[in-house]
Amino acid sequence: MNRPRNRISFRFSSRARHAACLADVADGGFVAQWWDLDGEAGVCHRETATAESTSTQPLPTDDGRLLLLRNGVGRHRLVLCEPADAGRTQSVTVEAQGLRLVPGGPMGILALAIEAEARGHTRIWQVRDTPLRLVRPVSLPGRTAGFFPLDTTGLRYAADLSRDGGCRPVIVDLADATWSPMPAPAEARVHRLLLSAPGSGLLLVASDGGGTLRIGRTSAGDPADVCFPAGFGSLDGAVLPLAADPSGERVALRVTKGAKADLVLYDVAEDRWSRTCLPSGALHPVAGWGEKGLRVVYSHPSHPTGIVTVPTGPTGITGGATGAAPVSATTAPAATAAGAVLPAASGARTERFDTPDGSLEAVCLGDWRTSATVVVALHGGPEAAWELRFQPTLHRLIEAGAAVVAPNQRGSTGYGRAHSAAIHGAWGVPDLADIRSLVGTLAAHRSTGAEPPALHGVSYGAFLALLAVSADPSAWSRCAVIAPFLSAARLYAQAEAPTRALIDRHGHGTPPDDELGARDVWELAGRIRTPLLVVHGANDLTVPVEQSRLLRQRLIEVGRREHTDFDFLEVAGSGHSPLEEAGGAELARRLVAFLVSGDATAPPPTPDLMAAHPAV
Repeated sequence: MNRPRNRISFRFSSRARHAACLADVADGGFVAQWWDLDGEAGVCHRETATAESTSTQPLPTDDGRLLLLRNGVGRHRLVLCEPADAGRTQSVTVEAQGLRLVPGGPMGILALAIEAEARGHTRIWQVRDTPLRLVRPVSLPGRTAGFFPLDTTGLRYAADLSRDGGCRPVIVDLADATWSPMPAPAEARVHRLLLSAPGSGLLLVASDGGGTLRIGRTSAGDPADVCFPAGFGSLDGAVLPLAADPSGERVALRVTKGAKADLVLYDVAEDRWSRTCLPSGALHPVAGWGEKGLRVVYSHPSHPTGIVTVPTGPTGITGGATGAAPVSATTAPAATAAGAVLPAASGARTERFDTPDGSLEAVCLGDWRTSATVVVALHGGPEAAWELRFQPTLHRLIEAGAAVVAPNQRGSTGYGRAHSAAIHGAWGVPDLADIRSLVGTLAAHRSTGAEPPALHGVSYGAFLALLAVSADPSAWSRCAVIAPFLSAARLYAQAEAPTRALIDRHGHGTPPDDELGARDVWELAGRIRTPLLVVHGANDLTVPVEQSRLLRQRLIEVGRREHTDFDFLEVAGSGHSPLEEAGGAELARRLVAFLVSGDATAPPPTPDLMAAHPAV
């Protein structure tokens, strides 16, 4: 059976003629791919031979070339690849504190490189070739978010500039390397750019002019004149504009509610929206709408992440807010590996489970009520959530015959401020209560004598998983964690600045007055009786590997036997996501084998997927 490839970091060129991404290879790690979307059936120009890290930024140019920005600490490597000749590249080393690429315009600018300077300022560089270089910087006194073309010249852009505790849009003119404030409603305290349509001058903003934060419409010619169409307010969910058609008459919107996202088309003149034919799933926050149509990056548990071409004519729109039955979208070659067999939805769905303070939504794959093995998967973050999308590790678990329950417990994003803010200053308190309630519900609805669920967590989810097996060791059959930490305080003492900033935002707090006390795995390790597999990259800059080394030390101190009660795999050369780096395929095999059978050395079972799940 061919393996579906995992693809990440999708980008489109400025006029959506080309697309690029990182695609994984058989043994782990990634290479870059890019496509000519205006050519014959989206023919892939090429797949680079050089291995890339997950931090590499691929960006296609409108003339069919590919820029790769390989990020380092204070030093970056910029590479320009030609589509027709694998060996023909240009490269340059750039000394900078941080760089990100955004598409450039048609005036000989390949792209723009946004540099986040150490003193809190931003520099915007033009990326040009012959030779490849960064030229003519524009300096801004603050940090920028978003970068939107204002017209078709490729020389005027708008961006949100954060400084002095506020954020306001500015106009950047590359022709004379200057910037100026963009007019905004005087009464607005929050005013951010969301999308531009350079062909028509349309701008979409998020603004609280009038007292309530809403999506507004304005124009590059008079940006202070903002109206708030009723059509946006009638959408049920979190709305993110993805792309405008070349004329600026229609806008593609992602509407997210919980774990599901839908694609909606908005008619600017009519202030009317219509659902598209694309089934609910997950939509990445990038899209391209060029002369050949609308392309979005779509995923579903039975559909690996890829580029989908969405019909936007009468047959591609359901015709109203409720609409008719959906039709099939067409899929570009980026979406699936040829011949790959996937579980047909694998019973993919969302379910709600009662919790001590309401309920939570979970993405469920397979039948957790009857499956011999059930795995509860906890996401990282904590500023994150499971979506109804293809997840390589969860897919492998389904292949091996397990069912999966992936909960969005309190602390997860996408369910309102109260849900996400519940763990501020209380890491491992309300979210742990939700997981303890969930495992009780699973046990109550499974047959007598069924094996308890297995538990899997990554990063913050690994910390939460360790707390869960400390609190209720008999409720779990086994536990596998990747890049765990012991407590907010212990992580803070060893972490780099970005992780400390996350903890400063909402990780500190006072110990709860309950039977577990401080949420510190070091102190609770003596309670752990569940078989444990710990995996950590030796070069992890987010959660230092010393956290797992301390966990190993503590488990031995409290009497746990290594290679009998627990295993610790420290992965040389790997960072925060060892399953996505070179050698990750073997790690994933061992992880799945442990979660399904309890033996990390044996291959996982391989049921007849063709019989169990029809191909899609």
